Amino acid sequence: MKALVFQGPGRTAWQEVPDPGIKDPGDAIVRVDAVSICGTDLHIVKGDLPEVVPGRVLGHEAVGTVVEIGGDVRSVRPGDRVLVSCISSCGRCRFCREGRYGQCLVLLRESSWRGVQASWRGLAA
Repeated sequence: MKALVFQGPGRTAWQEVPDPGIKDPGDAIVRVDAVSICGTDLHIVKGDLPEVVPGRVLGHEAVGTVVEIGGDVRSVRPGDRVLVSCISSCGRCRFCREGRYGQCLVLLRESSWRGVQASWRGLAA
């Protein structure tokens, strides 16, 4: 699939990246129908976030259609239209149960989190 990939400060490129797949029973694959760019993306491209290394797919706000789900997913099903929020969460860890989604333990541990400036998106449902 094509995705907008960070190449280093001041540089991005549309390039081929692997399609996402179900890796965990709680995963869902979303076909991205619309995506937006926010201030975080602009700061990454500017070089303000040195922890974001070249090769990262940009974006974290999108609307799409669920195309595939893992065996443990109960909240969505293929064909559902969904919002991929800028603050995604697992919904199961202590912080998510308390409504503190920005501190989700599962997503904070997931260092390979890919952006949504792409045709498809894998996420924890």
